[in-house]
Amino acid sequence: FCPKEVQKRWFERHFELANKTGLPMFLHNRNTAGDFVEMIRANRERFSEGVVHSFDGSSEELKELLELGMYIGVNGCSLKTEENLKVMSQIPLDRLMIE
Repeated sequence: FCPKEVQKRWFERHFELANKTGLPMFLHNRNTAGDFVEMIRANRERFSEGVVHSFDGSSEELKELLELGMYIGVNGCSLKTEENLKVMSQIPLDRLMIE
């Protein structure tokens, strides 16, 4: 992986492109310690719709992402532990995307 600041800079570029094109965002989050949700929150007006795919986060992350109007993508990686299953069961059906 490249350094955190490089990833953040290029993630910011994705928001610029989504804003320019009007296209939705398809997002992946791993080990970001809250930076991911903060960047989504700071840039939410720059994209129409978005999916956080392969979601395996906490109940709190789920709540924050849902409050930001995100769709939540679930696949086999999302269902590895009992805790994952509990969190995934909290996703509203109208925000769930099965991958």
